[in-house]
Order: sequence, then C-alpha cells, then structure tokens
Amino acid sequence: SSSKEKEFLINIWYRDQLVYEKTGVVKEALTNEIQFFFEGRNLSIPRNRIDWIVREEFSNISSAGKETFIESTVSDLLGEFQKKPTEEMKKIILIGLSNAGKTCIYERVFEGKKPWELLHSAATKGIVYKEYEVGSISKPMIWDLGGQQQYLDEYHGVLKKNIFRKASILLYVIDLTDTDRYENARAELEWSVNQILSFNPGAIINVFFHKIDLVHDKEEVVAYLKKFLSQNISHKIMFHSTSIFGQSLFSAWSEIIREISPKTTFINSILNTLKNHEGVKDAVLLEKSTGLACGSTFELSEEDIAVGMLSLLIVTIDKVTKEMKLQNFKEFKLKTDANYILIDNVTSDLLLIIILTSSNFTKEAVAEIEDVGKEVSKQIRNLWIE
Repeated sequence: SSSKEKEFLINIWYRDQLVYEKTGVVKEALTNEIQFFFEGRNLSIPRNRIDWIVREEFSNISSAGKETFIESTVSDLLGEFQKKPTEEMKKIILIGLSNAGKTCIYERVFEGKKPWELLHSAATKGIVYKEYEVGSISKPMIWDLGGQQQYLDEYHGVLKKNIFRKASILLYVIDLTDTDRYENARAELEWSVNQILSFNPGAIINVFFHKIDLVHDKEEVVAYLKKFLSQNISHKIMFHSTSIFGQSLFSAWSEIIREISPKTTFINSILNTLKNHEGVKDAVLLEKSTGLACGSTFELSEEDIAVGMLSLLIVTIDKVTKEMKLQNFKEFKLKTDANYILIDNVTSDLLLIIILTSSNFTKEAVAEIEDVGKEVSKQIRNLWIE
C-alpha cells in the first residue's frame, strides 16, 4: 500500500485507540503510544502528566485542515498540558537561537550546576517542560525551546498556539558572541514578542544578553543591541546582561520570579518594616536551593550585585552543607569589616538575610535585631498559609 494509505490506516487505528480510552477500555497501551509519539517529535513530557491528560481531559477529538489526526492530537495534548490554575502556575517561554545558552542558564540557576559542569551541556531537542516551585511563592512552568532551525520552523507552525497561549513571560536569550546572527536573532525576537502579546497583551518581555563575560566592549555592544532589537517593538523590554559565571543570572532570575509572584508586594512591605528598624541596612528573602530573591529592600542601582552575590553565598553554603552530609542550617552569622550579616531560616526552603549598617554592634543590639528578624520570619510564614 502507499504511504498515504499507511498514514490513513495509522490515523484510523490511533483514533480507535482514543475512542476506546474514552470508554475506559484502553489505558496503559494508549499512554505508551502517545509518549512514544511525543518522543519521536523530540517533545519531552512527563509520563504521569500524559496519563492524567488522557484519563481526565481528553475531549473533542478531531482532525483539522491539513494536519494529520496525530498532529492534531499532539496540539490538543500540549494545550491540556498547560491547563493549571493561573494563580498556581506561571508559564515562562525560554527561547532563542541555537547555542545561545538557554539550557545552561536553567541548569545553572535551578539545578545548581557549576560553570565547569555546563561546558559540555547537550543542545535541547524540541520542547522540554520544567516545573519548579520557588520558595512556595511561585510555581513557574518553564518551556525550554530548542533553537535549531528545524524546531523553530515547527514553533512557527502547528505548535505556535500552544507554545504562547497562557504564557506570562517571554525570556529571549541572545549569544553576544554570535555577531553573524544578530539579524536572525532580532527577527525571531520580534516574531516571538508578537505571538505572546497576541495571547497576553500584558506579558512581560525579558532579553538576556548572554555570555557577556566574553565581550570586550560590553557597554557599547549592549547599548547598540538595545536599540537594534527594540526598534520595531513598542512593548517594554527588560534587558539583562548575563553569564554563567558570577552573580548576574541569579539577580536577573530573581527579578523575573518576583514579577510573577502575587505575594511580592506583601513580602517587600514586611521587609521594609524590618529595614526601618535601627541598625538594619537592608533585608532580603532568598530561596535556599537556587538563591533566587523572593523579596528585597535594596535600591535598584545596588540590587544586581548585592542580591546576586548573596545568592551565590547561599547556594554555596547550602551545597557545602549537603555535601558534608550535615543537617540544613537554621541560622548563620557573618561578620565583615564593615557589616554584620544575619541569616535566619524562615521555612525549609526560605532564608531571611539581614544586613546591618555596621559591624560595631554590641551583642545585645544584635540580639534585639535578631528578635525582630524572627518576628518578621513569622509574618512571612503566615503569608504562605493564607
């Protein structure tokens, strides 16, 4: 038989399998087939999620236009995959051209990998979905989209609607060293911005100028690209200069996470109350394993470096504690020539960092600030329960 006849028979068989599933006759076999089909298209979706979709959410099965039935099914499944309450899950699209460093960015921040562990990181194939809970305040669903041309073509086609639908944030990554593809990067950015805004006019647009450590004339290159990339985009763009080395990624991601957290305003209000206490310079609430800041009293001009360096400090302490097989630390004091830094456990995954105005405090004065810090920690814990 011809290839078209085979395709027709496969589609009929597949449709029958789905009908059987809707009647409760087929379960495991269908899930296996769907997962196999996804893997064949380089789409990585957790099996338990597929099983849940098939069992609970499959409805209105039909083919459309020139799409094969299975392609239509994939589109439907991708749509169902992102059906989670918006107050619980925020969808972030991580996109850019190939070799921009998108996956390394994720692994550096959310998986705690060191820069040297990322040197041979494999390129993303298709779409990879990653869910992460940050300090119980926000649950981003990060769609890491491979940047090879074959995948970009698919995003522009049948998968377009499902990629950008219900997305809150676009995070576009540009490799600053790839000067030959600046024009391609701009075209893809403009298309991506138009797509996400067509579904969510209030979406937040972020651009990472990545591998900034490899650029000599940093200020000139960044200034040029800001103008070059935004000339056809009227929507506000948040630009971040990033590298897997240093603190820049942590401060950039901290800003993004706070943008999507409904509790950020309340957290900052509580932290500013602490800052008003005599002897307190600033306060930061950090997620322990990633070092991401969930709240901060720092001025914007100081925040990038200050929050980023504190993030690195916390991630390092947390990793050393685990590698030495010690129990999670609950509090920590760091005295420098100019400051006193107090670190207190708020929850199992949140830390409150209090920076004092001087290192010349009496034990009684430090103890008083610690007591105030514990009260603030209690207020923040109560905020999670609400």
